[in-house]
Amino acid sequence: MELRQLRYFVAVVEEETVTAAARKLNMTQPPLTAQLKLLEKELNCSLFQRKGRRLQVTEAGRHFYQKAAAILGMCDAAAMEMREYDSGAAGTLQIGVVSSVQEGMFTKWLTAFAGQYPEIRYEIYSANTYQLLEQVRTGQLDLAVVRTPFSAPDIEQKILREESLMAAGRPEFFGGKICTAVLEGGSSAADAGETARKGQREEAITLKELDGKPLIVYRRWERILRTRFEAEGLLPEIRCCTDTAQATLALAGGGMGVGILPASAVSEAAGEQMKVCVLQEPNLTSRIVMICKEHDLLSRTARRFWDFLEED
Repeated sequence: MELRQLRYFVAVVEEETVTAAARKLNMTQPPLTAQLKLLEKELNCSLFQRKGRRLQVTEAGRHFYQKAAAILGMCDAAAMEMREYDSGAAGTLQIGVVSSVQEGMFTKWLTAFAGQYPEIRYEIYSANTYQLLEQVRTGQLDLAVVRTPFSAPDIEQKILREESLMAAGRPEFFGGKICTAVLEGGSSAADAGETARKGQREEAITLKELDGKPLIVYRRWERILRTRFEAEGLLPEIRCCTDTAQATLALAGGGMGVGILPASAVSEAAGEQMKVCVLQEPNLTSRIVMICKEHDLLSRTARRFWDFLEED
């Protein structure tokens, strides 16, 4: 079976007559008919049946059409990518991103990059960190932007940002407390930028001040937070574990408890509806990391994005 036979078959299905398909393919009718017969012989089934002057696709033919169209689509896509591969200024970038980063800094990074390389096409996938790690390992994604904590010594990593954790919830959970502590020099660039953007001093809160309050936390942060609380001689009241920043923020906004989540995951709208404080724990930070399976094996398109964020 040859690709040209698949193209002939698909053209006949779509044009409904051999004459019209031959015209579309810029060939004569006899060789097209001959190729269709060879294809049917190889597949050992009838792909068409005559209905007047038109050809009607059989049930087997409809099934084969779906397969043939998919194969031709993949071949065309592969050929296009290879033509654009050398420059890296075009092609497709398959990239994953965790939800807590997608609507903020990731959108800014990607739109800035797209402005420089308007010919690049994007396939963006949203999932949690562990799902994206696996998709990078299996080659389903070129790159992914994820969050720590995770353990993946087999994956190449580039730290993009490091930021403090925040406590967000209804004002009543904070007992009217107003903290005026300002982020010190050890705070992240992301936190500092957010503070400057808001034009105000960040309030702060300690683990001791969260003792006894119902907490909403990322599932993979649960053990780490319990350990930090216990180191202070405290027993945290973790009321709910979630897998996304949106869920944490929504539940906190609904009054279920105090959400613990990274600074960039707290939207301005949340700040207006809820009290938001920096968690004063220098050992509790979240890193935003770009990952790939192996940098040297990246396509030139993916490598351009990797290098673009390195310069950012």
